[in-house]
Amino acid sequence: MGVRREAREAALTCLYQLDLGVEDLPSVLALLGKERKASAKVRGFAASLVEGVWPHREEVDRLIAAHLQNWKLERLTRTDRGLLRMAVYEMKFDTGVPGKVAINEAVEIGKKFGGEESGRFLNGVLDAVYHCA
Repeated sequence: MGVRREAREAALTCLYQLDLGVEDLPSVLALLGKERKASAKVRGFAASLVEGVWPHREEVDRLIAAHLQNWKLERLTRTDRGLLRMAVYEMKFDTGVPGKVAINEAVEIGKKFGGEESGRFLNGVLDAVYHCA
């Protein structure tokens, strides 16, 4: 597994914990450094994702919600919601990540943690967000 994929999976874990509301951003980032037996590069990229996604989540959530068909954001699994947030953040705020890469990473991680249906769902929503102006 590559550094960025491993970091995205670590970031997803952090976003999941934040979404539960039992941890705050500094606590989750501190746990990332202590609990993950990952390289400094993995921890650094994961932290940068979490630090980017969480403060932008309202704007990111609006973009996601606008492209959900027959779904409400709060009804999604926390895993799918976290992956959508991360990918939309990367597409809209991180100019160093091509949109197609952000989509592919979210889909592959979604398949790993949620199965084929999750991958298809994520791909559909993210493709719609990617193609909006």
